[in-house]
Amino acid sequence: MANKDHIRPLAGVPDHGFGLLGRLAHSVLAEYAGTAPPVPQLHLGQNTLPDPPYPMAAEVPFGDLSEGWQECGADLAVFLRAGAQALRNQPIPDVSAYSERIRTLQRVLRFDSIAMVWHDPARTAFSLVAVAVDRAGNALAGQVPAGGTSADIEITDDEAPDDEAVAGLLRDVLLAQYEWTAAVFGLVP
Repeated sequence: MANKDHIRPLAGVPDHGFGLLGRLAHSVLAEYAGTAPPVPQLHLGQNTLPDPPYPMAAEVPFGDLSEGWQECGADLAVFLRAGAQALRNQPIPDVSAYSERIRTLQRVLRFDSIAMVWHDPARTAFSLVAVAVDRAGNALAGQVPAGGTSADIEITDDEAPDDEAVAGLLRDVLLAQYEWTAAVFGLVP
């Protein structure tokens, strides 16, 4: 799990036939393959939709979510609902608190997608599962078989019913983050 605090370009990552969203799903599963993260891990996808301004697609880790996971009783639905609500309740700071460089970067490095990877003990055949969604409403599910490596990652757009529920909640977290960023920094047309 090296390189957890940095932006990682998605160039060259396998897409499993699903474009940049497939690359995001693969990238987060590959990062945790062979491990069982104790809490769900969230990663934002930057510039994964085809609209301008900047074509470099990348992934950014969301940060340590251990405290929030425990506060939500390790319940995935409660955790995601609380995350979206916390983002929506976040105060909107004066944009002048940020340097011009940060303001420009925030406008051109859009948060277009989000992926979550977690260990789901109910799926004994798989060590890790992931769901990735984007603002356009696309959703993918991925998994690593128990004992598998990044070479064994499977990505599909055929989600299980519980993955569909997770995808909807995860998309709400993404939209809350996107709305907050747009309110603070504006968007480049």
